[in-house]
Amino acid sequence: MKRILFVLLCTLLLLGTVACAPSPEKGYEEQEDLPNDTIAKDTVKTYEEQKTLYNDIIAKYTELLIAKQNGEELAAPSTEGLGERERAIAEALYGIVTNMSTRTIESGVGYGYKDYDENGIPELLLCTNNNAVLAIFTISDEMPVLLAARSDRTFSIFYVKNNRFLMERTTTADATEEWIFSLCYVDGEKLGYATVLGSVFDHDKKEEKYFKIIDGNRISVPRADLQVLYDLYYDAIIRGDVTYSVIANLSAPRIYLPLENAPESTDLPIADFSTYEAIRETCQRISSTVDGFKSNDWLYHCYDNLFSYPDDRSFDYYNRLLYAAYCGGRFAGYDEIDLNGDGQSELVLMDEDYRIKALFTQKKGVPVLLDAFAYETCWLDEEGYIHIDREDYSELEYSLYELTSDSEYKLVYSVLVANSDKRYLTKDGETKRITFEESLEIYYDGYCRYFEPFEPNEHTRNVSVLTYTPFVTMTEESKDAAMGYEWHKYANMTKTSGKDLAYSNTFVTFEKEAGGQTYIHFKYRFTFHYPDPDRDHYLLDDVTESNLKLTLCEENGTLVFDGSGIKGKVELFENCLWVIIEESTDERFYVGHHCYEISNT
Repeated sequence: MKRILFVLLCTLLLLGTVACAPSPEKGYEEQEDLPNDTIAKDTVKTYEEQKTLYNDIIAKYTELLIAKQNGEELAAPSTEGLGERERAIAEALYGIVTNMSTRTIESGVGYGYKDYDENGIPELLLCTNNNAVLAIFTISDEMPVLLAARSDRTFSIFYVKNNRFLMERTTTADATEEWIFSLCYVDGEKLGYATVLGSVFDHDKKEEKYFKIIDGNRISVPRADLQVLYDLYYDAIIRGDVTYSVIANLSAPRIYLPLENAPESTDLPIADFSTYEAIRETCQRISSTVDGFKSNDWLYHCYDNLFSYPDDRSFDYYNRLLYAAYCGGRFAGYDEIDLNGDGQSELVLMDEDYRIKALFTQKKGVPVLLDAFAYETCWLDEEGYIHIDREDYSELEYSLYELTSDSEYKLVYSVLVANSDKRYLTKDGETKRITFEESLEIYYDGYCRYFEPFEPNEHTRNVSVLTYTPFVTMTEESKDAAMGYEWHKYANMTKTSGKDLAYSNTFVTFEKEAGGQTYIHFKYRFTFHYPDPDRDHYLLDDVTESNLKLTLCEENGTLVFDGSGIKGKVELFENCLWVIIEESTDERFYVGHHCYEISNT
């Protein structure tokens, strides 16, 4: 699925229609010089006050849309007496609407605000309801500045992730076709270019050449270098088994549709992220919205109007947490711990199995969302580092973060095994290719810190101070239902050369006798694969199975067991079972917290 979606995206890039941004070929430094004291002047106004500086743009844009929708012929803007900035904006708005079909207008065309570079200044984006970017503006010296615009059919702009936009420009001259791909980001009053790569195809010579643009200069590169753009940012465009529209939606601002007059309901719940208590309540409400959710509903923002949003930040947080709840299940509980030792607690949202779904910290008394996890696995180690594992059909990425003393969410390093089986290490702001052996060394010597019979979520509970507090207390009926399931845990038992492999499967069931006595029953299956002496590439199985039945008693509201050399207790939840081994002389049962899932066998 992921490969198909990637091919589709590349096709869209080549067929895309968009922009008159400052050309990366001119070099970042050659764009219009702007005052150095812009931020100092602009921050005198509040965030909401700065939004009003875009009012004339929105009014003119709406006027052009109405005229286009009514079938009127659009007159080219009169630019006499306008400054360079005003003239660029007027021409861009005219070009955008002129090249727009009435069908696009009918499907929903609007605008939204988002501070992409987090400097306190809102960017204005013109976009469609299905996440096509039409223009990007920012504020400089209390005046709007055009960064990029969809004014003709030779330039395309796509959301990538956070403050990243993928731009593609196509030009045709005589017998040649040229494509330039730029990974851009908002940097104050300018666009910055993280990567600029391109290709030129000569139809006469039937040959294609590739180049990179650095400081305005073209440097010839092999085709493999062009692949770097896809290898490094493939996961940012399409992640896991989801569509591009989802990623675009997560990066897009809340879209206001000026041609729709539907009033916003005043009875909607508020997406409140002002305090940790409010966040917990909001997350519980978000969890209730995922019933009947369909992934293609992201394309048309069907879930934007389920809450009211005090500000742009609250909409952004809502969107990210909704996606995490949809992909990974409802928010089940939380804890508050001090991850960086600054005396302030962080809010950790997690499931019953200690899989972390979101992290908040506090900056100047205001909660800030560090990250939310949909398909990723987030876990903590004994040193307080935050580990994030991402794996899909063709990629693997593991990243290590720390929360610094000043509450900065800092990447220590990240290793990406790309779909082409290339490996990249990102560290100290630089990305480089590494070998297979180097990636293994990083993984086993520095990253993978948990003992193999345990999984990352079990390691989090074993070594961190996290204590799960459920949003909703389990009922006796739910506990009885959980006792009726068969629970399962799989574990690798040893690191091997690849020829030998050992693993275990443990199954847990509960038995109640007529007299009221309850037993916990463990069925333990150990499998050892070893090489066939007659065939180098074949393995033989050696399987042993054993059973253990222990009396389960209730002490002070806790279910405990003690016998046959092991002592421990049981915690029941709706979606997981925790078996805590406190003492053990049985090599089948390691001391620690073990998480079991409902068995499908």
